Amino acid sequence: MNIAHLKRHEITKEFFCMLLNDNAFLVKCFIHLFIQYVHGFPPLQALVLCYFLETNSKQYNLVDKNVIEIGAGTGLVSIVASLLGALVTATDLPELLGNLQHNVLQNTKLKCKHQPRVKELSWGIDLEKNFPRSSCHFDYILAADVVYHHPFLDELLLTFDHLCQNDTVILWAMKFRLEKENQFVDRFQTLFDLEVISDFPSLNITLYKAMRKGRMKVTSSKVIV
Repeated sequence: MNIAHLKRHEITKEFFCMLLNDNAFLVKCFIHLFIQYVHGFPPLQALVLCYFLETNSKQYNLVDKNVIEIGAGTGLVSIVASLLGALVTATDLPELLGNLQHNVLQNTKLKCKHQPRVKELSWGIDLEKNFPRSSCHFDYILAADVVYHHPFLDELLLTFDHLCQNDTVILWAMKFRLEKENQFVDRFQTLFDLEVISDFPSLNITLYKAMRKGRMKVTSSKVIV
């Protein structure tokens, strides 16, 4: 299945049916799991990111990796990452944690190598207190549908900056809507090297990989800054 050929729309039965015809086992399962057990539907960006993680699991191997999802919402991305073997911390605002905890527990208990954690994360607030850089190291930061017309884009950038260390990889699914989103990407690129790893024009969704600028790169026996 080529997701890029889908018409632009939100989550529909037609989209689910197309996923059923694909070979991505986890995505198939979650069509049923979310209908039966999950409160709320994830945004299309989350489904696209989950599909990418599963179908590119050799290149982006999450087994035993320390992963954090910011703005986890219904928790779909965190659940799929957990089932792919990651040690996941799913985060969101305090008022959303009850639903997030329910969804994560319902769909991962006794089903994954590492039981995921659910933790409060208000962007830009008490970052060092709740996620001290000396002890909180994440191999991957996952984000879907975190950039849109809201007043917390500055805080979101601060959060990316705090959580991302030299070897952390950000995988981020974004749907472009307004010029403000483009401005955020421009600001983001002052701190991070940004690479498009997959693009779905008909959905207006782009998947990015990002890493911190100025990190040390190891090539053979040479260290390059």
